[in-house]
Amino acid sequence: MLHRILCALLMIGSFTTQADIAPETLKAEQIDVIPEHALLINTFGENALLFDTDSFEVLGMISTGIDANAFELEVDRGVVHTAETYLSRHTRGERTDVISTHDLKNLSPVSEIIIPPKHAGGSPMRNYSGLLHDGDTRLMLVTNITPGNTVSVADLNSGEFLNEISTAGCGLVYPDKGLRFLQLCGDGTVQIMMLDAKGNEVARDRSASFFDLQEDPLMEKAARDSKGWVFTSFLGRVIGVELDLENESLNIEERFVIDDGTGEWRIGGMQPLALHRASNLLLALMHPMADAVDTGGHKAPGIEVWYMDATSGAIRHRLVLEEPATAVTVSQDENPQLYVGSIVSGQVQVYDLISTTLTGTITELSFPTILQSLSSEPGR
Repeated sequence: MLHRILCALLMIGSFTTQADIAPETLKAEQIDVIPEHALLINTFGENALLFDTDSFEVLGMISTGIDANAFELEVDRGVVHTAETYLSRHTRGERTDVISTHDLKNLSPVSEIIIPPKHAGGSPMRNYSGLLHDGDTRLMLVTNITPGNTVSVADLNSGEFLNEISTAGCGLVYPDKGLRFLQLCGDGTVQIMMLDAKGNEVARDRSASFFDLQEDPLMEKAARDSKGWVFTSFLGRVIGVELDLENESLNIEERFVIDDGTGEWRIGGMQPLALHRASNLLLALMHPMADAVDTGGHKAPGIEVWYMDATSGAIRHRLVLEEPATAVTVSQDENPQLYVGSIVSGQVQVYDLISTTLTGTITELSFPTILQSLSSEPGR
């Protein structure tokens, strides 16, 4: 009897204690001002994380569908866009592909455009998609591989899917001036595509062949400068591709070969190239060929970031990294930061670009693949 009374008293006491605890109220935080150094990290696991790399605080997470790659940034509008895939049974079932628009204030989806269920994925690639701007016209392009090559075109203003354009033999999306974009082709050429505001093809043209897929392929992982695009080959040739608007033609120029005089270093990683426009710096992840596990060395993580004059190729600095890295990008503000991420160690190192000082490290990331500074891609 005494045992029952004690148990009853204990239960009454526990109820009283619980009653004194105020229930927690869930609320959604808002990002009223985007920090100067906001970094979007795609984990390639159906989400991306947004960090303030000055305070090293996580600002939030953007949930995505399967095979979401890079985000297309419109920071001035307060939104980002991404192409995503959803299956009705998560890992199987009916497939739906969409372009999702996410609000940067709360990182929540605000709209979506259904596109053909064939967008390319399965590999973290920056140029599976791209934005074209011309006046008020805003078109988003998404690469499709079925295995045929096509491009889906959507109007971000009306929220409508417009068109699917065949691009047989050529793939990926490299936005250029106005409603034009470039593609790499399997015969060693570059294709230029011109669209109208309704997403219809107006014209297309191809360059002469300028790289050999067998001898020295061109990496698809390019960086954008003020004039066009900068590509590198597996063996380190740096090639600029610029659109001549007057003649609607392409100017292709081999600028230099990345080399310190030894011939023993190669560019590598999944996002190995970045360009700081104000200082005309080409930044490349580099590794010794002895570290390469593949013939071309293009997959091996970089152990250094080389600072090079983007015009002459002169090496201004060699930054020895704290950890080998597979991705590099840079902010374009007045106090630029250099970001290097590693899928091996699951972290992102943050450096002051000018002083080359390590200012901090974001750790315990599941799979940091594509890195995007919100100050890096104006007009994209």
